[in-house]
Amino acid sequence: MRKKIKKAFSEKVIANRVAKLGKRIRKDAGSGEIFLLGILRGASCFLTDLLRAIPGDVSYGFIDVVRDVTDTEVATAMEIDFLNWINITGKNVYVLKDVVSTGVIENYLLTQLRQKNPAELRLVALLDRPDLRTVDLNPDYSLFEVDKGAFVGYGLELEGKHANLPYIGKM
Repeated sequence: MRKKIKKAFSEKVIANRVAKLGKRIRKDAGSGEIFLLGILRGASCFLTDLLRAIPGDVSYGFIDVVRDVTDTEVATAMEIDFLNWINITGKNVYVLKDVVSTGVIENYLLTQLRQKNPAELRLVALLDRPDLRTVDLNPDYSLFEVDKGAFVGYGLELEGKHANLPYIGKM
């Protein structure tokens, strides 16, 4: 039996928030170099739209975090594939994550990335789940704060499905 998907955030709401965030990031970074670092796969749609919403030159890259997804509420990192060729020294780096839940993975990534001497290092969440936080970490920017439930669409998938929905839905 297929679970019903209820639209949580429409395409229009997502587009408006991404546009505002792009302008805010450019304002905060000033004329400095901006580098968006997306965590695959869930942040891919978010990164693409945000990349186009930031005025001026912006570069980007991806890292992959292989997860244990047996628990749909909280995934734990099994392996992190860093792209060592990415030079972020002196750049304003924005790490894009689909869902920030416990904060453990993000805390580890930020610690590792600080060693590459970026000018600024910020965490950007598509969805923020502060109710699940187990470490003292909060995103610098987030599009939406959400509570319990599984979310799909706009790059977010559940059991390999629904990532292609143009909106964010809750199951």
